[in-house]
Amino acid sequence: MRIARVHTNLTCNHSCAFCNARRVRELPSFVHPIAVRRRINAAARGSDEIILTGGEPTMRRDLAQLVARARARGFSKVVLETNAALVTEARAAALADAGLDLARVHVPAWADRHEQITLEPGSFSAMLSGAQALAQAGITLEAATPLVRANVDVVAALPRQLLIARDVFPARAWIVSVPQSGPQPEAYLPATEAARALEEAEAAARREGLTIRLEQDTQLPPCLFERPARVAHLFSLTRGGAARDDYRQQPACRDCVARAQCPGFPVAALTREPGLRARPIAQDRVRRRLNVISTVEEQIARELRQDDIQRLPSGELIPARIVRINFRCNQACHFCFVSTHLPAAEDDAIEDAIRGIARARGVLVLSGGEPTLNPRVLDFVRLGKREGARAIELQTNAIRMAEPGLARALAEAGVSDAFISLHGSRAEISDAVTNAPGTFARTVDGIDQAVTAALRVRLNFVFCQANYADFPAYVDMVARRWPSVTLVVSFVATSTDVVPRSRDLQPRYSDIMGPLAEGLGRAAAAGLTVLGFESMCGIPMCLVPADLSPYFELAEIPEDFDGGEFIKAEACRECALAERCFGVRRGYAELYGTSEFQPVPAPRPS
Repeated sequence: MRIARVHTNLTCNHSCAFCNARRVRELPSFVHPIAVRRRINAAARGSDEIILTGGEPTMRRDLAQLVARARARGFSKVVLETNAALVTEARAAALADAGLDLARVHVPAWADRHEQITLEPGSFSAMLSGAQALAQAGITLEAATPLVRANVDVVAALPRQLLIARDVFPARAWIVSVPQSGPQPEAYLPATEAARALEEAEAAARREGLTIRLEQDTQLPPCLFERPARVAHLFSLTRGGAARDDYRQQPACRDCVARAQCPGFPVAALTREPGLRARPIAQDRVRRRLNVISTVEEQIARELRQDDIQRLPSGELIPARIVRINFRCNQACHFCFVSTHLPAAEDDAIEDAIRGIARARGVLVLSGGEPTLNPRVLDFVRLGKREGARAIELQTNAIRMAEPGLARALAEAGVSDAFISLHGSRAEISDAVTNAPGTFARTVDGIDQAVTAALRVRLNFVFCQANYADFPAYVDMVARRWPSVTLVVSFVATSTDVVPRSRDLQPRYSDIMGPLAEGLGRAAAAGLTVLGFESMCGIPMCLVPADLSPYFELAEIPEDFDGGEFIKAEACRECALAERCFGVRRGYAELYGTSEFQPVPAPRPS
């Protein structure tokens, strides 16, 4: 999304020392309504979103008309940056009627500290009153905080304070900026100090479940942070974003895998701190986490829901939808294709996605990240049940289900199926795959609880380099402990840029065939059902070391259902299962080619 900023005026009713936009008086030729409308018109020729900013835009009597002008010029989103102190109920209603989508409200600090920074008595209560009026008018709110010398000691407390005040100020997100230049240089933080304060603020926001991101015009390079992957969701870096005015890459940036997306250091910071040095990021996984389609919000919307179908042996197609109720996880599998660094979607968006599939009498699949980390998981299950979902599946690692009562509560709320990931028969294998030492034992306990709660349990084993030889022992362990469950076999899916296309992670199909066949034989002897070959996460059906006759009864895959992610090998042209098999993922073909595949002959008439 292309974003334009249009200044409506340059004066303000507050006097923050760090402000680099406020002027003592207006320039008549700049503030004239015709001049502002011309700037709006010019911005419309190359942008999708417009931000009306100042000074303080609400000092203009014609602000609602300017909002309406922006809406009429075709902007898909109109945003107002404001301190909200001058907003009344009538003013908020007028802005909403004019088409204002979002108000980004300036919150430099809380309570008395707010007034100490703005140098305006009563500014805090006025801000809260204005924010409440905007929210009641139906305008989405975000809190905006500059990280500066005057508030560095209290910024990390803001997420908790915003949470307590959510009935008055329901902030959808918290936008933090790091101003670097202005009339009072002593007001700004050194870049390294700002990075440490941002890490504390990010951790505080994560604890409170508040979405946080960096304001795009005043960002720091990710290499300044101790753990760039941990704060990747603060950034909205896109390829080609390295070319930015007032930013400069250093010679060391040439060795950074994010050099095409990151503009480097603010020139003002380099001027004040000539000792600043880039620390090139070498891990491609970190680069993938920093890279976003356009904005964090667009990435969240893209990954929130995934429509699917379930193909029954009868040939029936059942609509299904995966709804990711959050993205964070308490494990860190390298083959996970979900952007686990993203904040959760808004509850309203999650609920709309749930209602859509439930009212279509489809299968609702609640997923993540790890969905049980969302404190409202039971509410979302009940919503799907109430709205008529045919079945409700929970995709989980079951760590939290080990807690007494949670599995039974999920079953009582409406969960019918638990799709539980367990990727090894022993802790040293499973914990290595998940990069989460100690979680194997908790997942095993969680599976115990799910079985006791009478959920239909399917255990998901993802074949990767670290565990494929363990599959026969895994089958034995499952047969001994949970003889009633179903096994699902999956294969590393290089389906998004988050998953490394690496032979260190992804084995050849031919490498796994021996352990897979042996495990299937042991499963058959123990009476365990094994599924998954027919799914997008399975393997090409010509390689399935089992009876293929049931797959001829599957419904054919709808045209273009895979979104172009799969390709057909030369052998697929003669394969009798070609219309029922997805083929091979492009990422796999790039690593290993397609020479392993053989056409499946049509079954002989009985």
